[in-house]
Amino acid sequence: MNDFIREIYHSKNVIDLYSNPSCEYTKITYDFIVVGSGAGGAVVAKELSEIGAKVALIEEGPLPFPFEKSAFRSLLKIYRESGFTGVLGKPMIPIPLGRCVGGTTTINSGTCFRTPQEVFDKWNNELNLSTLVNSNWEYLFTKVEKEIHVEEAKWEVMNKSSHFIKRIFTTHGYECLPLRRNTENCQGCGMCCYVCTSGAKKSMEVSYIPKGIKNGMLLFYNAKVTRISLDSNHKRITGVEVEIVNPSNKKPLGKINIKGGVVIIACGALLTPSLLQKSGIARNNTHLGKHLTIHPASKISIELEEDIYSWVGIPQACYSTALEKEGIIFEGVAMPPDLGPSAIPFIGEELVNYFTNYRKMATFGFMIKDSTEGYLKTHINNQPIYYYQLTESDVSRLKKAITFLSELAMSEKTKKVYAMVSKKPNVFSSLEDIQKFMKTKHSPNDFECMAFHPLGTCRVGTSPENGVCDETLKVFGTENLYICDGSAIPTSLGVNPQLTIMAFATRLATIISKT
Repeated sequence: MNDFIREIYHSKNVIDLYSNPSCEYTKITYDFIVVGSGAGGAVVAKELSEIGAKVALIEEGPLPFPFEKSAFRSLLKIYRESGFTGVLGKPMIPIPLGRCVGGTTTINSGTCFRTPQEVFDKWNNELNLSTLVNSNWEYLFTKVEKEIHVEEAKWEVMNKSSHFIKRIFTTHGYECLPLRRNTENCQGCGMCCYVCTSGAKKSMEVSYIPKGIKNGMLLFYNAKVTRISLDSNHKRITGVEVEIVNPSNKKPLGKINIKGGVVIIACGALLTPSLLQKSGIARNNTHLGKHLTIHPASKISIELEEDIYSWVGIPQACYSTALEKEGIIFEGVAMPPDLGPSAIPFIGEELVNYFTNYRKMATFGFMIKDSTEGYLKTHINNQPIYYYQLTESDVSRLKKAITFLSELAMSEKTKKVYAMVSKKPNVFSSLEDIQKFMKTKHSPNDFECMAFHPLGTCRVGTSPENGVCDETLKVFGTENLYICDGSAIPTSLGVNPQLTIMAFATRLATIISKT
């Protein structure tokens, strides 16, 4: 952490609510209260602070500093529920979420795709969102990309796994391209998903949030918003109720109220609907908590003859659109040895071999475009529980991706390919094994999946009959409540959503700064 960042987080307008629950800043009425400090909240808060507005940015989690050098310790410190968040269904699919200043941007891969034009076309033609679609997206994307220094990953900093994957793709006539990422002078520390220890990844805690603090924005952390306060007419928001969080055990220590003229909710697609519901807002809206898309994802591991130490270098650095028309995108993935070998479906000798030879494993991932939607099902221990069920179409795509990658890998000096599937055959030593896999009948429950891009649970619409918020992101039926996170994105994007969420937030700041 450089001296500028260290000094910024020691500013008087950065408040650990656990250590200072009665500070003078809790008694101010703010122009804008922003709940959540990830890709949506941090951006809109910083942009509003630049116009001189009184802005409070409220984050449930702690500061992510000091950095942990162990991925496992970092996971326990800054992942929500220590990484055990996700959706119920067949299969259960983990969805990692950040719980710290910077939100999930601190634990993502840094990948930056613009919203594809075909997605804009769908929003315009099928959802009639012409006002949203006709915004100046070129300006918005360019502004965000400049702020977080979006650049192509450099091959010389990529891990050896990426170089192997590039070779097998290009040998067979397919492109394998460097991903665009929000980094500057990346050192390949391999900790992108556990808080970048070099500071090269320009996630919110080292980019937008420090600039907002410098502009006078108030940052409250260890501060969980549990309710949105309304006036007697239940249309105008007056502020938020905040629970003081003990960072050591995450238990509440009391509550305070913070008042504000406009409230912006940016808790993420899995948490925002729950907060609205608990606050008695949009409860009768049939779209609240519905339309969840997640981009289900999996990977294969390829055992090579030589040691490659895939966790050394950029873990997600290249991608291929070889099967894009079939709804499949390939992207790099690598996990450090204190976590990677635990997330596999093998037992016995295969498990021992995987652990023993992890240093020889090249890995590559893939995600599929959603063919279905999930929904908020219930709450357990005050935590929202979502249901999402893979379809037969999803099963076909997953099998296609595994087969495609495995066949490419077998064309090289490959000892074995490990597919993240519980039903045998799931370890391939020959093309015949792959063919047996393809002929095997699989159900959704056979696949070990993860997901990283929850969207849509408070989607934009033209009216309450088809969405939770309007094209300015204001919640229907309220006067001064806005949503600024992935929950507002109307449909699946087919690509990593970070840049889209940040562009939405930049647009929102422009809109409400003029009201």
